Amino acid sequence: MRTILSVALLLTVLSSCSLDYRIERKEDRLIGRWAFDRAFFKDNNAIFRDDIFYEFAGDIIEFYPNYEASYDDSSERRLYWGEWEIFAQRPNRDDDDVEFFLDMYFYDERGFENFSYIGEVRRVTRNTLKIEAYDRFGEYTFRLRRVF
Repeated sequence: MRTILSVALLLTVLSSCSLDYRIERKEDRLIGRWAFDRAFFKDNNAIFRDDIFYEFAGDIIEFYPNYEASYDDSSERRLYWGEWEIFAQRPNRDDDDVEFFLDMYFYDERGFENFSYIGEVRRVTRNTLKIEAYDRFGEYTFRLRRVF
């Protein structure tokens, strides 16, 4: 009985460490400057999505290792400071699949939240970041490329 309990505890510890490691790897890939390549929006009850890249063209998000972020809005010619966080969830306990979520909050000069993106990281590689973000009006799909 003790052996079974010890093995179960060990497996739990190992699986939680591996999840933490995977989150750290995603965070490491995310750190840096990202420019918008594509942007789409789908209203809550819509069938099709709209191309809204013109709203984000020239904008750059930079993620810092201390979980701070900056958003350079080229159309407004403003820089917003904020924070970010990645966390993970296993949709099915019996499966190794993991979903990664990214929360980003950006504030005005008085410290009040100006805008935020709450979403799921669909893909992050060395040069590509794809995010599906949600708000009360619908769903955004962003594709960004790393800026060197």
